[in-house]
Amino acid sequence: MQEKNEIKNHIIKIGVFVVAIVVLGISLSYAYFTANGGGQADITDTNAAIFEVTSTLKDSTVIQNNKMALIDASDIKTKAEKVEFSVTNSNNSTVNANYQIHLTNIILSKNLYSEYFKWELVKKVGTEETLITNGTFENAKRLDTPVDGEGDKAETTVEEMILNTDPILIAKNTTDQLIFRLWLENDPDQSQIDLTEGQFKGILKIEATPVK
Repeated sequence: MQEKNEIKNHIIKIGVFVVAIVVLGISLSYAYFTANGGGQADITDTNAAIFEVTSTLKDSTVIQNNKMALIDASDIKTKAEKVEFSVTNSNNSTVNANYQIHLTNIILSKNLYSEYFKWELVKKVGTEETLITNGTFENAKRLDTPVDGEGDKAETTVEEMILNTDPILIAKNTTDQLIFRLWLENDPDQSQIDLTEGQFKGILKIEATPVK
C-alpha cells in the first residue's frame, strides 16, 4: 500500500516526443481508373482528376514532456498530451479522398508496453468531439532483437501503427479537425511504479488516396 501511495504522488519521468510531420501535401494531376475483378488495372478507362490534400500537421505543436503524470480517465480531454491538426481536401480537387493516420518511427521502452499507456484519435466539430479510434501500447509489436541482460526500461523499436485501420473519407472542399491524444492512465487499485522513467518517441504522418 505504501508503494501505491508513493507512485500516486510521484511525477512519472517519461520522455514523450511526438514529432508532427506530414508526408502528403502536394498538388498533382491524378488519372484514376477502375480495377477489374482480377485485380488488374484497366488503364483504357481513365479520366484526368485533380487530387490535392493538405494538412497542418507539419505546423502543429509538438508534444515534449519529460515529466508526464498519471491522469484519471475523467481528465483525458483537459490533461492528456495532444497534437491538434487539420486535413483538407481542397476546392481544387475533383475527387474525394480517403486518409489514414500513422504513428511511425516509434521508440518505446519495455516498461511502457502497457495497458495504461493509451492513445486516441478524435474528430472535432466546433466544441463537440467524436472518437475515431483508440488503443494502448500493451500489444505493440517489437521489431528489434532483445539483448541478453537488457533492463526493464531498455528502449525498443516498434512496428508502425495505422491508427485508423478504416480510412476516413473526406469530400472535396472539406476540412477535418483532428486531435491525437497520448496519456498514462491512473488506476487507483494498482501499483504503477513500473511506468516510471520510461521513454517514447514517434512521428505522426498522414497518407491519403483519391477516391473515384
